[in-house]
Amino acid sequence: MSAKFCIFIPAKIFQIEKNFPDQLQKWIAENYDRNGLNSDFQSYSLLTLLEFKNRPDVYLDLPEQTEDRYYVIDWGFYFPSSHLLLSFLTWLAKIYIYGEVGLLKYWSDRLRRFPPVRIGKNEESIFNLSTEHLPLDQLLFFPLKQLNE
Repeated sequence: MSAKFCIFIPAKIFQIEKNFPDQLQKWIAENYDRNGLNSDFQSYSLLTLLEFKNRPDVYLDLPEQTEDRYYVIDWGFYFPSSHLLLSFLTWLAKIYIYGEVGLLKYWSDRLRRFPPVRIGKNEESIFNLSTEHLPLDQLLFFPLKQLNE
């Protein structure tokens, strides 16, 4: 059992940016080269929320109406730095400023011995984010428009 990290992104991004998976891979490659990151940064899963929810090691308790509104980029055991995370979220905001992203640090446990992931109360600014200090098993949402204010 280990903590993992993922980002919930608005499904609307896929309607606006038709080749989003290719653009995501391009953004990752550019930032990998620019920042000299390790290979874990390039290892991710891009899933629908329903696919993510149905994985045997994920225990979500989210409203059903969220299932078609989000995709999940699961970076697994990789926790990006605050600088890299803000850079990524800024890139997403350029595609779709009106959405919200969810950040989740969760326990990966096939036996589901932990409480389910729930939507948490968020009082933080998007600029004060640190993946290391995210609460466990609480999905926190941040409006992308904060990045352009």
